[in-house]
Amino acid sequence: MKTKALAIVTISLLLSACGGTKKVQGPPQPEWVTNRPKSQLYYYGVGAARKTLDVSQFQQAARQNALADMSSEISVSISSNSVIHAFESNLNFNEDFTSTIRAQTQQDLEGYEQVDSWEDLNNYWVYYRLSKLQYQQLKEKRKNDAVTRSLDFFLSGINAREGGDVRLGLVQMVKALEPIKPYFSEPLPVDINGSEVFLGNEIFKEISNTLAQITIVPAKVYISVKAGQAIPSSMLAFDAFFRSSIPIVSLPLEVEYSEKPMRNNKQRTNSNGNASFDIDVVRSKKSLESFTAKIDINDILSEAGTDPLTRRLINRFNLPNGTIRINIEKPIIYITSSETNLGEVIKPGYIEQSIKKKAVEMGYLVKDVLEEADYIIEIIAATSSKGQAGQFKVACLEGTLSLETRNGNQLYHKPLSGFEGRHFELKQAGEEAFKDAKRKVEISYFREMHEAMNRL
Repeated sequence: MKTKALAIVTISLLLSACGGTKKVQGPPQPEWVTNRPKSQLYYYGVGAARKTLDVSQFQQAARQNALADMSSEISVSISSNSVIHAFESNLNFNEDFTSTIRAQTQQDLEGYEQVDSWEDLNNYWVYYRLSKLQYQQLKEKRKNDAVTRSLDFFLSGINAREGGDVRLGLVQMVKALEPIKPYFSEPLPVDINGSEVFLGNEIFKEISNTLAQITIVPAKVYISVKAGQAIPSSMLAFDAFFRSSIPIVSLPLEVEYSEKPMRNNKQRTNSNGNASFDIDVVRSKKSLESFTAKIDINDILSEAGTDPLTRRLINRFNLPNGTIRINIEKPIIYITSSETNLGEVIKPGYIEQSIKKKAVEMGYLVKDVLEEADYIIEIIAATSSKGQAGQFKVACLEGTLSLETRNGNQLYHKPLSGFEGRHFELKQAGEEAFKDAKRKVEISYFREMHEAMNRL
């Protein structure tokens, strides 16, 4: 009897278990999930993340979202005596600045506490709060520390500049901006030599004043050069001065040549405040080019370790520069030609006319005065009979094509051979041989001579 009763109880329990499962309900959704809390005493942050198999990952994502939400509640107001106020006409800059401050605010959040968390089947929420009083106290401490560091850099920069090291002065003054970058919207009053100034604005004022007192003076403001020639460093030299007469040592300069980009376009001034550059060859077909040197501000910014936002501010300044105007003269070619067809002199010669045409196209002057020439081209070409091929008479051309400088330095020498002409008449066959040679001159030989002149 007891066995039967036990069986009935067991069956009843099994039937109860198989009759279905009841969904376990968690705590109800708290009000802060849908209605963001507000208070005069606290900043709040609510963040959510979709659940994944990685619990730590979605919980961390929710925390980050809550902190971002909290930082967005902390307003950024712009003082009329702040750095950012001076640049507020630039909308894009203000937007970038505000975004940077938001990111910095989130990074600097301290002392917040987790009030609550909640989750359903798909999402996880977390709820933070931060005492406004505690936040302001921490912010003031960080700001005071930043101002102290910035002021040290700034005064060090002023002292370096007044001591004659203008480059170091600029580097230190730019460095002074980095600690106070999160506070560019605030006035930051400090006492310097008994006068109250707004630190950010004062730093920018002194950077601007320093740049305004630098002059980059070219050794020559106007030079002339022949196309195809190099410009030596003695002609492309600049002196850097502070307050018109003090040579600036180790000042980074960069140059810009209007004809083309330069590979070695950066250099620091030497102990005399001088820097010089050179151009390997002038290929411009224009009559005038420019060569400008200015402060390599990116070198200063890199040494100071600035970020993109500060770089954008500094790059708004007008940089001192000096310019050399380069008058480009066309090289003069003199051509001497001896072209004969079956012993008969051809004037003007086929090859001579071809070279004149190509020379003018490529920016040269062709003159008949030997004393004015930069280059001399000598043509020797003669045709002779090579017999007959069927009903055609065949003529071949032999000779040389050479190029030398006015001083007799040979730059190019090309044997003329392998050129043939065929015609019913031998004279016309010779003319065809000259035309064959003329085509080769136009296609490649003059280009080779042009390259030889530009290799000087």
